[in-house]
Amino acid sequence: MKRKVVFIGLIFIIMFLVSTNTYAVPKSPELVISEYKIEPEMISPGGNFKIKLTLNNYGEYHARKIKLTLKDKISEEKIPTGELQAEEAEVKLDDFSPLNQSNIKYVSLIKADKKEEVVYDLYASPNMKAGNYNLVVSLDYTDYNGNTYSEDQIIGILLSEKENIKLLGKDNYGDLAIGEPVESTINIVNNSKAEVKGVTVSVEGEGENNYTEYLGNFNSGDFDSYTFDAIFDEDGEKDINVKVSYIDSMNKNTEIEKKLKYNVKSGENVDSSNDKKQEGNVFIRFIKGLFGF
Repeated sequence: MKRKVVFIGLIFIIMFLVSTNTYAVPKSPELVISEYKIEPEMISPGGNFKIKLTLNNYGEYHARKIKLTLKDKISEEKIPTGELQAEEAEVKLDDFSPLNQSNIKYVSLIKADKKEEVVYDLYASPNMKAGNYNLVVSLDYTDYNGNTYSEDQIIGILLSEKENIKLLGKDNYGDLAIGEPVESTINIVNNSKAEVKGVTVSVEGEGENNYTEYLGNFNSGDFDSYTFDAIFDEDGEKDINVKVSYIDSMNKNTEIEKKLKYNVKSGENVDSSNDKKQEGNVFIRFIKGLFGF
């Protein structure tokens, strides 16, 4: 009986030791970037932003003399101590630049089970393309015995294009008569550095003012004009929405729109000055056609 009790006791002791070792807090400092925030959330090439890093010490000992180094890539080779110039060359940032500060920051102490926030102000190069970029945060620190610890942790930054497509052209077409078609034009420009795909234009208005046309892909700097005839059966102030949808370089569906205004009047109420303008325009078109302009 006593042997059974001793045997069971040994089992409980072993189980306790195993569970204690499994869940034990490391007997050293253990710094981890537990969270990071980017402000603003949408970053574009040529823009300024902040990275707020939260450093947690999950270890049992305090972390001292903490050095954070922000860089583009993980160092493949260790740099000999004292070669300061080589170190500066190795940790430089190619795509992102720190603003009014270095890419190296220091924290004197983070106690065990405590945390500290570190903020970087950065600038994204205007030559960068939209996409996901990794930044390396190198952490170097010591414990109270002077033992040193070093590791690299990676954070991701999503860089988005600025507004890819712009809609240009006249907003207000003024007075027109009921049943009179008015030629309306929207200029579509891709002012980004990347190609946009699946550009589609849709015209939405009352009556027969509804059209949809697929324009295809637009390379950087491409320009196209979409023209349609707006015509109304009733008088009053009328609006037509022109919507352009496309897929940007991040494979995201985007839609922008432009509102066009018209003031529809019955024939006898249309401003005669508009008629004169129309007549003048007809005469000008006739002269241009006559001389081949």
